[in-house]
Amino acid sequence: MTNEKRNKLVPTKTSKKPRAKVQIIEMTPKDAGKVPLCGHKDPSKEPYQHKLQWIMKRMSEGLKVKMLSTPDDGLVGYIEYVPGERAWRAVNAENYMFIHCIYIGKKRCKGRGFGTLLVKECVKDAKKADMNGVAVVTREGTFMAGKELFLKNGFEEVEKALPDFSLLVKKFKKSAPTPSFKGQWDKKRKKFGKGLAIITSGQCPHNVKMVNDIVEIAKDRYGIEPRIVEYRSYRQAQNAPWPYAVAGLLYDGKLVADHTISGTRFRLIMEREIGIEMTRNK
Repeated sequence: MTNEKRNKLVPTKTSKKPRAKVQIIEMTPKDAGKVPLCGHKDPSKEPYQHKLQWIMKRMSEGLKVKMLSTPDDGLVGYIEYVPGERAWRAVNAENYMFIHCIYIGKKRCKGRGFGTLLVKECVKDAKKADMNGVAVVTREGTFMAGKELFLKNGFEEVEKALPDFSLLVKKFKKSAPTPSFKGQWDKKRKKFGKGLAIITSGQCPHNVKMVNDIVEIAKDRYGIEPRIVEYRSYRQAQNAPWPYAVAGLLYDGKLVADHTISGTRFRLIMEREIGIEMTRNK
């Protein structure tokens, strides 16, 4: 056998770089302005700053923000959680870790187990803190995580609230008290009295556009001066007149929107559901 043929049969050694892994990164104050927040990437914009300032204040209350990064797509996952005593939802969840929100930002990254990885990260932190478990409020629809992700990760549905909110819990100790909704929704709604009230908070950056749009439309189209109620503490949020707590609308003491909505949706609510007629041509 010639040297030339022998060389063809001998495999050549190639240097292989270790394959990069999915990482979960915890946000710190040093990351301010460098990472996307709830789909907002531009730190010069008001929604980004609104959310960032809220996060910075809440970190001293135990809030954790963690992001999932992949080698190909960068930061695509987000989870935000806090000790239940300081949850910005209308729940009783003492000594539980409470998940505010979780999402996977890119469509091609969904269905790959990334949501489960983020949930497990929260569970790990809750166990490390010797808590009773983890709790979360879900809802059918696109603006909140559905309960399927949590059910397959060992959570159980413990309570429901209209129209389709669910409180789910993963207990570490069976004997631990079960979290619950605060309730008394109708009584709390009546306290808002007559007129249009916009409920908002820094917990959701999408509220900035909602408030600006609705204030303008209410004034110009209906001649209504809305009242803006901004929750600035978890205590206020926990006393909200519905589970989600941090974004919604009340009209004459009735909850007419239970999450962040667009200006178009607001017009439909006012004219088709409430029956308010346009008073100005705009």
